[in-house]
Amino acid sequence: MKEALGLDWEIQYQGINVADAASEEPGDIRVSRKGLTFLAAEVTERVVDKARVISTFNTKIVPAGVEDYIFFVKFKPTGADPDAVKQAQQYFAQGHEVNFLDIKTWALNTLATIGKKGRVAFISEMVRLLDSDDVPRKMKVGWNEQVQKLTNI
Repeated sequence: MKEALGLDWEIQYQGINVADAASEEPGDIRVSRKGLTFLAAEVTERVVDKARVISTFNTKIVPAGVEDYIFFVKFKPTGADPDAVKQAQQYFAQGHEVNFLDIKTWALNTLATIGKKGRVAFISEMVRLLDSDDVPRKMKVGWNEQVQKLTNI
């Protein structure tokens, strides 16, 4: 989105399974503008429960002054526990944005709407990231399988 729309965002992200607390990051992904973080996101395969929402709010969102926080989840069979959603709604009532998005749906919608320039930037960045030595072979093989599925339609 940054490249496609010419946004002045600074986007930082952590490696897979890097502990946020150890790095003092508000999430797996941090999006800032002019040095101020306005969005942070956590990408997870685990169910997000109420305790996790409360912990994230107290240890990441409030201390970092994050305006919007997204848990990217896989809604089926995991995702957000109903009590976690209720907790997020309570924070919303207090003026905090804590949301849950299905990562696959979000990615597909984003890729569909950012235009050719955005998709080219996405593919270029994915190839660059996958080419690095610290990406597990299993992930590279998985990426190749997904690309093959797309191109064999």
